[in-house]
Amino acid sequence: MKIYIIRHGETDSNSKNIVGGIKEDLNENGIKQAEKAREEIANLNIDLIICSPADRTKHTCNIINKNNVPVIFDERLIERDVGIYENKDWKNIDRKRFGISIQQNIQD
Repeated sequence: MKIYIIRHGETDSNSKNIVGGIKEDLNENGIKQAEKAREEIANLNIDLIICSPADRTKHTCNIINKNNVPVIFDERLIERDVGIYENKDWKNIDRKRFGISIQQNIQD
């Protein structure tokens, strides 16, 4: 069995180095990125796609799913709540503290 992981295309928050934006959709560049990914995976033998229900991931999935593979949208793949870091610029975040909270979530 092979598992392929594709990250969603770019959003406006991504392009501005902003954390969060869970309800945000792809921007024009993100759509182009998803279209490029679609062409790169076109010849892979994919049986199932499991996707986060976030808007940007569903949009990416719809673009890359050229062969109409069955899709499961799984809430467990939704990004975690970043709390006080939501809509903050990455340069203003204590990355060490942010990393520690990621580690704590993984262990829980």
